[in-house]
Amino acid sequence: MIQISPSIKLFTYQGNIDSGLQIISLVFSHNCNNYHLQGKTTDTIFIFTEGLGIYVLTINKANGYVGLNCYMAPESDPINSVFLHTPLQIKEVLGQKWESSAPAAIVRRLRDYLV
Repeated sequence: MIQISPSIKLFTYQGNIDSGLQIISLVFSHNCNNYHLQGKTTDTIFIFTEGLGIYVLTINKANGYVGLNCYMAPESDPINSVFLHTPLQIKEVLGQKWESSAPAAIVRRLRDYLV
């Protein structure tokens, strides 16, 4: 598994000055393809490639969730994902000391839960 650091762009929309700025999506590019991230601007994001797959690990400790999305080029949306919604779910799946695990190790564990 190889970790990559593609640029991530924040796409926004503002209909008029009174409506305020709205975040539409986060998008990253890899090998001339664009992918829609399932995350927030406050998430910590790790991106890995292995074989034909691209794995995006999203961690937000403050809000207590972890997610893994799997992409296949050139599809811009995830083809598969797993999301742990609470700190209890995270500990049940990843173990009590999951926070000290390397991101690649977390991805390997969560891949077993991809539907």
